[in-house]
Amino acid sequence: MVEKRTFSMTERLPPIQSMVHTGSFHILVVYCGDLLLRLFGDHFRSFKPLGAVPCRFNINCLCYDPEMKVLLSGILGAVVTWTIERSGRGLQIAHMVSLPGDELVQDIVLNGPDGSLLALCETVVRVLERQGYGQLGEVKRFTSITGGSSITCCFTCFDQGFLYAGNMTGEIQAWSLSRGHSLHSFKAHFSTVICIRSRPEAHTLLTAGKEGFIKEWNLTSGNLLRWLELGEDLYRLQFIDRATFFCQTTYSFSLRSLPCFYNLFHVCGSAPQQLRRVHCGNSWFRILCVTEDGLLRFVSPLTGNLLVITWPFSILDQAVDWAYDPEKEELFVATGSSNVLVFDTTRCPCPAKYLLCTSPNSQDMVQCLAYGHFHLGRGLEGLMFSGHQSGMIRVLSQHSCARIEKFVHFGAVLALSTLPGGLSGGRENSLLCSYGMDDYVHLSEAVLEGIRVHLRPLASIISSCHLTHLILLPKSVGAITETNCLRLWKFRDFMSSGSRKGSMCIETLPLHQCAITSFDVCLSLSLFVTGGSDGSIRIWNFHGRLVAMVDSSLHFGPLCFANDRGDLLVTFNQSLYLVSCLKLLPSTLLARLSFMGMTDEVLEAPKPFIPSFFFSFETMFVPRYIYLGQGQQQLGGLEKLVNNRAIAFDHNVPHVIEEDEQGSPVLLSSFRRDSVHKETDLMQTKKTLHSHYVLPPQLHLTTWDGLNPYQMLRCYFGHGRKWLLAPDCYIPNSVIRARLWPEGSPIYLQCNLHAPMRELEWDKSQQFFFWHSRASAISDAGEYSHEKEDEDFLETRMSKDITYSVLTDSANRSWLGRKMSEIAINSLIETILNIMTHASPLKYQCCIGALGQIFASYQVTPPLRSDTAHRLLDDTTNSNPLIRELAWEGLKRLGMITHLFAMPLAQGLMDKDERVRNKALSLMAETGIHSKTSLLNLIQDRDTFREMQEMVGEEALDHMLGMRATDLQILYTQVEQRLNENLTLALGDVKPTFSLDVSEASELTSLSKKTEEPEEAEVATKPSKGQRRGRAGGRKHGMYGAIWSMPQGVQEAGNLWLTWVKRY
Repeated sequence: MVEKRTFSMTERLPPIQSMVHTGSFHILVVYCGDLLLRLFGDHFRSFKPLGAVPCRFNINCLCYDPEMKVLLSGILGAVVTWTIERSGRGLQIAHMVSLPGDELVQDIVLNGPDGSLLALCETVVRVLERQGYGQLGEVKRFTSITGGSSITCCFTCFDQGFLYAGNMTGEIQAWSLSRGHSLHSFKAHFSTVICIRSRPEAHTLLTAGKEGFIKEWNLTSGNLLRWLELGEDLYRLQFIDRATFFCQTTYSFSLRSLPCFYNLFHVCGSAPQQLRRVHCGNSWFRILCVTEDGLLRFVSPLTGNLLVITWPFSILDQAVDWAYDPEKEELFVATGSSNVLVFDTTRCPCPAKYLLCTSPNSQDMVQCLAYGHFHLGRGLEGLMFSGHQSGMIRVLSQHSCARIEKFVHFGAVLALSTLPGGLSGGRENSLLCSYGMDDYVHLSEAVLEGIRVHLRPLASIISSCHLTHLILLPKSVGAITETNCLRLWKFRDFMSSGSRKGSMCIETLPLHQCAITSFDVCLSLSLFVTGGSDGSIRIWNFHGRLVAMVDSSLHFGPLCFANDRGDLLVTFNQSLYLVSCLKLLPSTLLARLSFMGMTDEVLEAPKPFIPSFFFSFETMFVPRYIYLGQGQQQLGGLEKLVNNRAIAFDHNVPHVIEEDEQGSPVLLSSFRRDSVHKETDLMQTKKTLHSHYVLPPQLHLTTWDGLNPYQMLRCYFGHGRKWLLAPDCYIPNSVIRARLWPEGSPIYLQCNLHAPMRELEWDKSQQFFFWHSRASAISDAGEYSHEKEDEDFLETRMSKDITYSVLTDSANRSWLGRKMSEIAINSLIETILNIMTHASPLKYQCCIGALGQIFASYQVTPPLRSDTAHRLLDDTTNSNPLIRELAWEGLKRLGMITHLFAMPLAQGLMDKDERVRNKALSLMAETGIHSKTSLLNLIQDRDTFREMQEMVGEEALDHMLGMRATDLQILYTQVEQRLNENLTLALGDVKPTFSLDVSEASELTSLSKKTEEPEEAEVATKPSKGQRRGRAGGRKHGMYGAIWSMPQGVQEAGNLWLTWVKRY
């Protein structure tokens, strides 16, 4: 509860600039800009004035240190400490810490490293250590590298070892506390950063900007997760505890909370796609997690540690299902064909052990897999089942007596299920349940008769609607229907009635209004959990009664129970989070749980990450076994696996990388697995669509790895450990004779081997080509082809065209870094701009790179800055999409993009070419705009057009863009109608693209016609830039237990506001 009281003051005060409460002294110290520190009693002392202390300097900020019980004030060039008289009626200067360079102390923060204090001094954060009563000394400093913008707030995260700071231009910067060097900076807001807060328990970073946005960022990827728009300027945000904070805006005061009912369990580095609890032995479980980058990993359900992880072969892009055999420690992966790839999980990373061709018909795709914890005798301690598109169910076994097949369904087998391991023995443990596209649920029993295993049918159930999830339970079969209901068929009902007539079932009401995408059961508590496509989570009992639900704005992904106590694992933010049963379940269930005797699970130690030497080869061979039918199987030789990917670690988080065309390692993005509906709707046969990593706007790969620098260390050989086979050791002739390298010996055998630790760096020799994405397409290489000039032609041009040679040959760039006259610089820029007029994309990108070097190294005159901006802005509407994309990149490279460029970038978002749209989208985030709503608000702002009249060089930006005030309304309408909320192009607005090869003369003709069009046609096609906006407003300071503030904009004396924060 928040209660506001207003107290009349007996003394008329000037506008308050800074105010602080002194804790146990019960004093308010106020500074009003008149060289006097005024002392008032707090609410315990009826707000009586206690005195005024003159000071000979202007005070910028006040802070109370409860440890030394002194008052701190920040002034120009120093931090002053004051002792407080016990009576509370006077102050005495105790010590003055001088700062170099006469820096203005913006603020003083208490939560520094090792109990120190932090002084925010313009662009430097200085760490001050207590060295006696009232005395401070500087021990460390953190210097901003983002420019001359003053630091406005900071936060120390001891769990991660980082210091975060925000500045007046909306940038966030992070430093390492131990090393003191800057890790990364990114644009979070388009106005002053008011507050930063790291949340290690959620693995997120919370930031607040003066424009009224509160944003939450992923600490691994740097992506924006969610945001809250307050609708008015934010002047102060302060946390009262770990989950509660207050916001003070222009007209309101609000108290908000971040309920954290979950704890970070495991950071995946890529979005989890599937989560399962796997029984591995007596009281021994693992969590199988499949992520969108194709990695399969086992995670400890007790600690969240990474136990083992598979090697990222490209064949896993098409994987459709997974199952684990704990007896042989083999992980089976259905690869989207009739082949099943088997991994050896005794080693980390898991190598491919063998490949099974499960059907004589290569088109008979494996749809699903399931492992049964069967005990049939004669050494048969478990069976692996595969369901096929033909309706066949097969047993994948190395024992010939168990290698059987049975035609069960008319149509594809969509799901298989067996009882979870660890249950009491009996006939139920040998049951197999299957569901097919024929809408029949079959229950079968695996039995060993003589020397053969047989799959004996027990009952068949016809389902009146399609099923999306199937699970075999003790004494019943459970399923989720396409109408989002739970159906339960009791064994006693359909087993006694016999065969297909046994369709009696218990069905609940719909559990969700949207499709159920995740489903798991907790047998010990008779509960099941469902996850909806809208991110909702609900827990039910088997009667369909709601037990608990998660009410959150977060969009949760796959989920499963972590143990038999009902602790829940949920996924979002590319991580796993644990929701304790104590926070989730009602008291009645917790009381029941307290009386249940549960044995402790086995704590498993992670396997060391030691890759095999052969993972360094581009081609790997594994044995391939072919199923011939009638239980016969033979070795079909060696199968070639493409091995162009590897695992790189960001500290303990694995990422998939691969080599691009130039041989440099790049980060692979998540690929999407979409459901493909087969004729009668299905149970989700999966097809893979994959795309490559695109740098999010907040990420710069060379300096950032999710606030742990993305140094791609140990990309092939783990944590710097020695190879199993040393780099210079003898390689047997038998290995060479095995023809492992049909296309020639690998590079590792032709030259000196690279070090076990390989760090990913940009190619410094290609510094002009800054826009080259560090990832390349693997799916459809022909989708978009770059224009490239013939190599012989380039050599000829470079030998005859001196200017072009200067731009491309890094060895001849002698003009860079040398002192050049203004005339020489102007001449060089004009030459480059002339070349760009009719340049090919290859030459154009060289020109932009050269301009970037010139602008960074020399002072460019205003007229040439205007001409360069004109050239690039004109080229954003070039007929060639490559030129348009490079022009946008050039504007970014030359530092011309500010928050007002959101206007022209909006047109880039509606470009007909997808790559240009993606480029505009990445640049849009750097302006602080992350949604259509914020973009529309900026366009509608009355100050926007006035700010567009700032000068770029010697020309006003609005004139350069040819944009009038009335044109903003046209742009507003286009954005509102054609863009989605996430700034992507609306589906109905995507137009098919085509191209025609035309002569240069034709291009010039069309260009001349384009320039003759009316001015209105250009209105919404040009960008803008402007200064950051700021609104005047007083500062507000808080105290313990209560929050003190002055009304915004009140210039005369009058009232103090006291806001109570009460908890119930």
